[in-house]
Amino acid sequence: MKKIFTSAFIIFSLFSVNLLKAQKDYVVTLAGDTLLGKIKKPFLDGFKFQETGKKETLPINVEAHKEYFKAKDSTHYVAVKVSASKKPEFLERLIFGKIQLFVKINNHPGSMNGATGVMMPGSNTSFWYAGFDVDSLREIKTSGLFGSRAEREKNFHSLIESYPELLEDFKKEKDFSFEMLRSYIRKYNYYFEHIKKETK
Repeated sequence: MKKIFTSAFIIFSLFSVNLLKAQKDYVVTLAGDTLLGKIKKPFLDGFKFQETGKKETLPINVEAHKEYFKAKDSTHYVAVKVSASKKPEFLERLIFGKIQLFVKINNHPGSMNGATGVMMPGSNTSFWYAGFDVDSLREIKTSGLFGSRAEREKNFHSLIESYPELLEDFKKEKDFSFEMLRSYIRKYNYYFEHIKKETK
């Protein structure tokens, strides 16, 4: 009974901390400290953070922070490296679990057509990355036209292959849409959390 009570208390404590964090914006420093406060977006400037009880606002950047959360739209950003030749950048985390899912959106501004004088609209390209931790992310999907789909499929297969039946089910779908990939990442995380524990 004592063991059950202790486990329940730990779960309740973790839930309370997460609930508290979710009620406010917060940043996580490189030292691992979670600071509650308010995230602001000045015009033509990057995100800034004002810690609760303090007047100064400081820029959010990968040199000082590894995560931040915006309560207004419940978005969570994590500093990750998607290329060995680039420094870390903040990507939105869509799924947290054994497999994590991130999205990067490149915005392309509009331009003037010199021949017609017509303003061409801007566009954006999305890239989705997944992995078991932020240091081993693999590109699994893009809305762009370049790159190898076969390589992205291989990347995704390697993520879920530890459950062969799940991989076989995915291959039978014959659907490589973002929605399908996201659903199988959620299935994998469910398998890992529940089925793996049951077989111990």
